[in-house]
Amino acid sequence: MFHNIIITGASNGLGMALARRYAEPGIMLGLIGRNADRLNETVIHCRNKGAMVESVSIDIRDRLRLIEWIKNFDNLNPADLVIANAGVMYSTTTNKDVEQQDIIDEIFDVNFKGVIDTINPLIQSMSTRNGGSVAIISSLSAYKGMPTFPAYSASKAAVKTYYEAIRGLCLRKGIYVSIVCPSYVNTDMTKPLKIDKFMLTDLSKAVDKIHYGIATGKPLITFPWYHSLVIQILKLLPERIGDQMLLFFFKK
Repeated sequence: MFHNIIITGASNGLGMALARRYAEPGIMLGLIGRNADRLNETVIHCRNKGAMVESVSIDIRDRLRLIEWIKNFDNLNPADLVIANAGVMYSTTTNKDVEQQDIIDEIFDVNFKGVIDTINPLIQSMSTRNGGSVAIISSLSAYKGMPTFPAYSASKAAVKTYYEAIRGLCLRKGIYVSIVCPSYVNTDMTKPLKIDKFMLTDLSKAVDKIHYGIATGKPLITFPWYHSLVIQILKLLPERIGDQMLLFFFKK
C-alpha cells in the first residue's frame, strides 16, 4: 500500500488517469503537469475522491525548479512511489531524412533528462529509508526504433536501458524499479498518429495493467502481448527485412 505518491505528466492522458486511479482517502498525491488548467481538473477530481493533493505546474525541462519541488514534497511527505510519466512525441513521415534538431533536443530533454531529474533525487532519499517504488513509463518502441518517430523511440530506449542498468542496485536498497513499456494507448498523444482502433489499448485497461504491475513489484510491464510479440519477431528477422517491413507498415 502506497501513501505518498508523485506523478509527473498528471495534466493529461495516462498521467491524469493514473492520478485518478491512486486517489483515495489517506493518500497524498504530488502531481506535476505542464498544463495548469488541466492539472487543476485532475487535482479537483482526486480531492473529490478523498485524496490529499499538492500540485505544481512545471515544464519538466525546468530542472532546478523540478528538483526543488520534488525534494520539498519528499521532505514533508516521504515518497514511497514515484511515476515518471511526463513525455512528448512528435511524428514525422518516412519521406523526410531526419527530424529537426530542436525536436530531437526537446524529446530527449523531456523523455530522458526529465525522467532522470524526477527519479534520481528520490532514489537517494528512498535509499536512506530503505524502501520505495519507482515506475518509468517507457515504450515498446524502445525495443525497435519506429521510422516515423525515431527520436521518441531512442529516448524511450535510453531511459529503459538506464533504469535496467541500476534496477538491481536499487533493489539492494529496498527500492523496486518497474519499467513500463506499453504500445499505443488511447490518449491525446496518440490521436495525431491516426492509428486504427484495434491497435489502441484502452486507457483504463492500460492503467489497470500498470497499477497491478507496480503493486506486485514487476521489473518489466509490457502490453499488449501481441504487439510485444510482433516486435520480438521483427528483432529476430534479418535487419534489412525488418526495416523494410516497418517502412511498409508506417508508409506515409
